[in-house]
Amino acid sequence: MILFIMASRFICEILALIIFGMWGFLQGKIVGAIGAPLVVAVIWAMFGSPNAPYKLQGFYGSILELFIFLVASYILYSLGHTYLSLIYCIIAFGISILIHFMDI
Repeated sequence: MILFIMASRFICEILALIIFGMWGFLQGKIVGAIGAPLVVAVIWAMFGSPNAPYKLQGFYGSILELFIFLVASYILYSLGHTYLSLIYCIIAFGISILIHFMDI
């Protein structure tokens, strides 16, 4: 069960990077398509990932995680994918809540 939850979280993180890439492409073509997900990936690697050197613990870690997922969901919504945005938001937040309550 834990493997399924962690794999689902990883898929949500990858989808967030893809969503940021889509938005970046619409904003600045290739530079935006590479830059936007790169910035998010560096922020996640520095502060949010399980092996981060400056890992945010507790409330602040949850806020960072939820902020990245919420912004990705909002980007989907602003691109006109209303139902995908809602589905992504529910799945990403549900997995985050499971991880925090199960203390994984």
